[in-house]
Amino acid sequence: MLENKLEKMEKTLLQATKDSSVKNAKDLLIVQNRLYAQLESLSWLQRRLSIQGQLPPLRGWATSPDFLLKLHTHVMASLPKVVVEFGSGSSTLVTADALRQNGFGQLISIEHSSHYGKQTLDTLIAENLQPWVDLRVGELEAWNKHHLCPSDAEKPPFWYPERLLKGIEGIDLLLVDGPPGGTCEFARYPALPALFERLNPEAQVWMDDTVRQEEKDICQRWADDYGFNLEYYPLEKGLGILSRA
Repeated sequence: MLENKLEKMEKTLLQATKDSSVKNAKDLLIVQNRLYAQLESLSWLQRRLSIQGQLPPLRGWATSPDFLLKLHTHVMASLPKVVVEFGSGSSTLVTADALRQNGFGQLISIEHSSHYGKQTLDTLIAENLQPWVDLRVGELEAWNKHHLCPSDAEKPPFWYPERLLKGIEGIDLLLVDGPPGGTCEFARYPALPALFERLNPEAQVWMDDTVRQEEKDICQRWADDYGFNLEYYPLEKGLGILSRA
């Protein structure tokens, strides 16, 4: 009986080892495919860009190459006159480059961090892209209007200062990649309520990071409350695009 038990145990261990090896191989293949997709997107993006220097690092919290490639392609194809983004960085550089190649348009970039704002500004100046961007920096302030954040939440809702939004009209594209998710629950919700009346009828709203449930919930609420069509794109960090028929 002991020999039988040992034999069964040996078979179980061998099968477990085999299953683990198969799973590890599949996981490795997924990682390799994802990495290849980003390298491929980065290669095509670099071919499209007219900048002389290098892009900021595109890992970690930064916008992914596949998003930036889709953004650059869209801006050059749709020819927007006014683009607004919440959260500056590599998307600022890529959008400004597309506008410059188009020969017209302006990007209004809203940033809460003076540190990252300076980094973005230095890069724009180095690439002679500053004329295409109105970079506005201001610390986050309390948001006292309707919000998805629960009233008893540990962190109350914050948003960019109202003064940074003055004079903005006729938005053709709204990019939402800030503020950071750790600011409060549903941190990016105010983006559309704050600027909805300033959108052109055919404007699109792009939400980055829709692999996160909070961003998906925000997009769905926007679609329901403001009459947008919502479509998700399976990019590395996810992309939700809201548009009207």
